[in-house]
Amino acid sequence: MRDIGTMMKIWGSLMVTWAVIMVMVTLMISAPASALVNPEGYFLKNEHKFEQDVEGAGYSMVYQKVNTKTLQLKNYMHGSGTLDQATLIRSNQTDTKVRAQDRNTLVYGPEFTTQNSVISFVEQNEMTYSPVAFAYGTGWYEKNPIVYNSKLKERTEGKSYQEGVSMVHQIEYASGFVKDIAVDLECREPNPPKGSYSSSPINGYGLARMKIEEEVTEGVVHIGQLLTNPDPAKGKRGGASGWKNPLIEIDENYVGSFRISKNMEVKVSKSADKTRGDWLSCCFGGYSGMDEDDRMWGEKEIFDCTCRDVAWGKTWGDKSREQSLNMPNYGRYPMK
Repeated sequence: MRDIGTMMKIWGSLMVTWAVIMVMVTLMISAPASALVNPEGYFLKNEHKFEQDVEGAGYSMVYQKVNTKTLQLKNYMHGSGTLDQATLIRSNQTDTKVRAQDRNTLVYGPEFTTQNSVISFVEQNEMTYSPVAFAYGTGWYEKNPIVYNSKLKERTEGKSYQEGVSMVHQIEYASGFVKDIAVDLECREPNPPKGSYSSSPINGYGLARMKIEEEVTEGVVHIGQLLTNPDPAKGKRGGASGWKNPLIEIDENYVGSFRISKNMEVKVSKSADKTRGDWLSCCFGGYSGMDEDDRMWGEKEIFDCTCRDVAWGKTWGDKSREQSLNMPNYGRYPMK
């Protein structure tokens, strides 16, 4: 009999049936941060825990869905027969408050918040199909029991919207299966977020991982993975239509009896905005010594004041940014 304690042990090997399939897919990519979020989720600071251990015979149906602002996990199962199942689900959403600092003036900007979310799902499940009859009440249905005759089905799906990743595993019409599955989803926003600047930016991080060890008897198995561009600003290949034009697409289907071992993993590094250089430094003889990446303007834009107008806009006449000539260490402390 399985219990919650066995979830912490190393997955044991399974007996080989008619076919054996072992696959491991690992991807590491780097991309700018995207603002795309889970349409069914939102940010609410919380920590969620779910544990269960179920064993018995009859008909069972399970529906589980966990959302965060940028992640989603769904697990669905139904069938008649015997069931021995243990499940662990963890999720949390946290936030971190930070003030961006300009590396040239050392002035702190307004406070902003970066949000992080994590979902973890682990399940061990053994099911064997058989019809089950159940008599309801003491009336007509007592003499005419309801017969549940449902082949086994289970579907687990994980999505990371900000990273544009989707992974799915499904068993249908099965006579039996023994399955261990684990799904890990994580989304950390970059620091500072897009549009803010800091003297020490920290890249964000995204993870989507699914591990499967299973033996399926007389069933249909579907395994899929998508990696697409989630940025709506990228035109036809971005946003919702991006799921129709994936960068990576894995679609596997097996009909019969199989033993499957699979590890799918996508890691994403989301770059924070690079600190912009002060345009005034170009005008004090330091332009030729600047790094090429820090040269926001050419000589023409500097001397015709284009860089000043773009950098300051309508705030050029705002005297609150002036620094006092009488303050010690002039240039390091803003005027209050």
